[in-house]
Amino acid sequence: MVCRLTLLSVVVLVSSSPLAARVSADSTGRAARQPSVDARGPELDETFGASVNQLGLQNTLGLRWTRPLTRSRHPLLADAHLRAGLTHTLTPSYTRLAAWFELSPLSILDLRAGVEPAAYFGSFGSLMSFDTYGDDFGDSARSARRAEAHAGTGTRLFLAPTLKGRLGSFVFASSASWEWWRSSAAGPLYYEPARDTLLRSDGDRLLTLSTVIARRQPLGGGGEITCGLKHDLTEVFAAAGNRSQKLGVFAARQLAARHLPLPARSVVAVQVAYYLEDPIRKGQLGAAVGVSLGRRR
Repeated sequence: MVCRLTLLSVVVLVSSSPLAARVSADSTGRAARQPSVDARGPELDETFGASVNQLGLQNTLGLRWTRPLTRSRHPLLADAHLRAGLTHTLTPSYTRLAAWFELSPLSILDLRAGVEPAAYFGSFGSLMSFDTYGDDFGDSARSARRAEAHAGTGTRLFLAPTLKGRLGSFVFASSASWEWWRSSAAGPLYYEPARDTLLRSDGDRLLTLSTVIARRQPLGGGGEITCGLKHDLTEVFAAAGNRSQKLGVFAARQLAARHLPLPARSVVAVQVAYYLEDPIRKGQLGAAVGVSLGRRR
């Protein structure tokens, strides 16, 4: 059975998703709790995630440095900052290392850009070439062709603005990512497991858009719980027929330090989503679970 499984990358709310991490544990509500961005030292986060439909396992390790732009206590300026970081992602089919820079001129706006080279192991269907955008790239089709997968390399360039806010106990964030992908696959197209879609091997562009609306509730015993809705859109500009949309519900539990001997910014999250539009998974359910451990060095 394991030979049939295609393990993909998964974005787990609060854990590995930059957007959701901001909503649950980072900058969305920080201006209301402290006067300015804290620049005491680098921050390290590690996330373990698993999902079904897409089936996947992922470990993400992130290191970031932050410098405040102002000492203002005004809510619109208190979280203004410059931030730089490295993010390493490991799955059974590839490894990626992103270097990125972020400018946040206002507490409600982040502007991030970066580059992410990748190495594909030739396992679990990557890298695998296809002829047209309309080819079947579902789990069964890739499993039947798994002997055709080859090791290789790739690169992603991205520009990702995020708009975020808070009203009382409710938080909102919407993040877009304009991305350019390229790989060493023979092509003309290849299956990109990180986006679960087909892309041109000599260079292709896509857009992802993630929106979260949630309610945060502090708990009497310490920590807090965040519950809400999340919508995800992925669109390859040259292949409108491969557009994917899903709508999900999630819950994230930020643990108090006294619960377990864990870092102070530890989160457990689960999500269930319904595919509204997708060339392979339309009308199906998917689920994800993740654990994020964060500490300041």
